[in-house]
Amino acid sequence: MVRRDVLEKWLNAYLIAPGVRDYTENGLQVAGKTDICRIATAVSINMEVIERVIAEGADAVLVHHGLFWNNDERSLRGYRRQRIKRILQHDINVYAYHLPLDFHHEISHNRLILKAIGADSIEDPETFLRKKPGVEDVQTRVPGGGLVGIFKDAVGFNDLVERVNHTLQTDARYFHFGSEHIETLFVVSGAGRNELDCVLELGVDAFLTGDAKESTPYVVKEAGFNYIYAGHYSTERLGVIELGNRIQDVFDIEVHFIDVENPL
Repeated sequence: MVRRDVLEKWLNAYLIAPGVRDYTENGLQVAGKTDICRIATAVSINMEVIERVIAEGADAVLVHHGLFWNNDERSLRGYRRQRIKRILQHDINVYAYHLPLDFHHEISHNRLILKAIGADSIEDPETFLRKKPGVEDVQTRVPGGGLVGIFKDAVGFNDLVERVNHTLQTDARYFHFGSEHIETLFVVSGAGRNELDCVLELGVDAFLTGDAKESTPYVVKEAGFNYIYAGHYSTERLGVIELGNRIQDVFDIEVHFIDVENPL
């Protein structure tokens, strides 16, 4: 058992949440039972997750994408009201951590993805750029939040896609207009589609992210580049699962990941 406020304090400290500016409120978004004996984790809050939390008898749910975002409606009606109603009926604690998990130095989605697909070393883009000759004004060219994976032995492009699919349990789509042999890969989990111009300046062999936009295939074809998009949801599972593992180890409490299929 762990007390509600003790868990929040530990999460805030471990994820360095107070120091991260975000589009949402990180931390305890809805206060429920004071004593927590079982925790569920999930990528995103939704009614299916809430109903499974209730069915499993969990006292808290921890998600990456929570209930409240800066540009959301301020009124509780429709599906928002129904979610809150079910949460309050069952006295469930809702914790949400967005960018603090994306940026974490140990368990960010990006770091865990690169480790899982076999990158021999992982660097932040600024460090990667500074090692390249003739690179100046690094700060203006660094995509935020992403990491560079470096393979000691080049990986074939199709092999890389297979590793991604196996790791993320998905069926990634891609635009293969670049090198057949991948030595460097930049990863931004979730919505990385707007980082493409910055990624091209890094000089890596491929970019892995969660999504794409209408202009992406034209840009990567003209640039002769490799772009893999494996789903926003799929690229943001690993960090949530590993955070649950850390909670379980620290507090000796049952933590279960709820996987809700999402093709996007």
